Amino acid sequence: MGNYLCIDAGTSIIKVVVFDHNFKIKFKSSSPNKIITDNSGKSEIDMNLFWEITSKLIKKVLQNSNFNPQNIISVGITGNMVGVWPINANGAPTRNAILWNDARSKSIFDSIKKSNSKIYENIFELSGSIVQFGCTIPVIKWLEKNEKSKLTRTKYFLTCKDWLRFKLTNTINNDFTERAVGPGNIYTGVLSEKIFKLLKLDKKNFKKFPDVKNSDEIAGNITKSASSKTGIKEGTPVIIGAGDVPATAIGVGAIKNGITSTIIGTTCHNYLVCNKPMFKPKNTGLLFYTPNRQWLRTMINVAGTTNFDWVIENFYKDQLLTKDKIQIIKDFEKSTNLESIRNSDLIFLPYLNYGGSISPFFNLNTKAEIFGLLPHHTRHDILLSAYEGLAFSIRDCYESLKIKLNTLHLSGGGSSSKILPQIISDILKVKVAIPEGSEFGAKGVAYLSAIALGKYKSYEDVISKNHKIKEIFLPNKDLKSYYDQKYLKYLSLRKALEKIW
Repeated sequence: MGNYLCIDAGTSIIKVVVFDHNFKIKFKSSSPNKIITDNSGKSEIDMNLFWEITSKLIKKVLQNSNFNPQNIISVGITGNMVGVWPINANGAPTRNAILWNDARSKSIFDSIKKSNSKIYENIFELSGSIVQFGCTIPVIKWLEKNEKSKLTRTKYFLTCKDWLRFKLTNTINNDFTERAVGPGNIYTGVLSEKIFKLLKLDKKNFKKFPDVKNSDEIAGNITKSASSKTGIKEGTPVIIGAGDVPATAIGVGAIKNGITSTIIGTTCHNYLVCNKPMFKPKNTGLLFYTPNRQWLRTMINVAGTTNFDWVIENFYKDQLLTKDKIQIIKDFEKSTNLESIRNSDLIFLPYLNYGGSISPFFNLNTKAEIFGLLPHHTRHDILLSAYEGLAFSIRDCYESLKIKLNTLHLSGGGSSSKILPQIISDILKVKVAIPEGSEFGAKGVAYLSAIALGKYKSYEDVISKNHKIKEIFLPNKDLKSYYDQKYLKYLSLRKALEKIW
């Protein structure tokens, strides 16, 4: 029946996951990335080293697995989105890759916004996405100002998954899921020359973007050199793939209009599947294509589980001497009950990052806040308030969309918590569904692979036969009034602080 090998190249971790024909994980392994940073806002990756790490990881998976590598029938790739991964005419990097969270273009766009805020609004009307530093267009603007010689040598602007696909197949393509949120027109999914003109970008660079293909198309086949490097059989088909957010949407079964889903990880992605582009709320959030040619109206909390990590690292130092973070979390969640929730009056604004807020309001200068501290409060109270703060920010995002929530599909590392899904259900007053399985980004591209190979007729077909719900959380009616009142305090505090951040 064959197995699907899927690469999920995240910002900090690269994962290789092998699924069987029923999309059950047979084997997986991971390896950390080496991200180059400094106090200028730099966030880069050495592209050649990135390929070395990925290829070695693939070989390790195939050599140490309990299945025959010859049974790999396809390769699917997803990865961190946008940024710029530049190569020359010979396919060699012209510099390090610049990642989605690189902040060096911020000052350029701050000055543009001050001089003419209408430019931002015009771009949003074309793309459905805010101009966020680290996205492709801002990075190119920064490169034009600071590294013209490297740009001159650049033949193509790739993204993360495009680079890996090129190394595996020697083909150069991009896909619809990433193009629109970069320099593209959300109505067509292709490059927008108007956006280039609005930002006074060099039109020569307009021609450096690869052709766009569907995520479920076969891009090419594993080359002889890639086979030698990775252990994947020469000639194995490699699909175009998708960005990590749209791939995860497919992996959790979010393909139909009106479905809402939240991915809780380092960042928190809240999205609504739409059958037409959605531009509300105005000038905030991002709009993606999905692989099945729907749209994802995405509202991003830039800081997700990092809030919990920060509390543990700073308030649980004594426990970290003998326990790891996972055990501390388990102990905390075990000790949290209805009584401790009702006695918790702290309010935590979860903007614990250097990137500001993208959604549901756009402010690059936001700060995290712990409001209401008194001498009797404990670290347990602070950690619980961080859980609640994240849930309040999720509610804030969905309320800005002005839609009625029916079921919220929850995935990502935060979905494995024993109490966070329940707190989200209580605060949003909605049924929360946890899908069966894990590694949903990789699973999404496994679904794409199966469709590309003709194993399934459509997205509806593959998901209806394989997607299952593992657990359901229902809102606790006894906490409705309590959390409604607390949320209003959270919202008032957030809006008041917007004026002084």
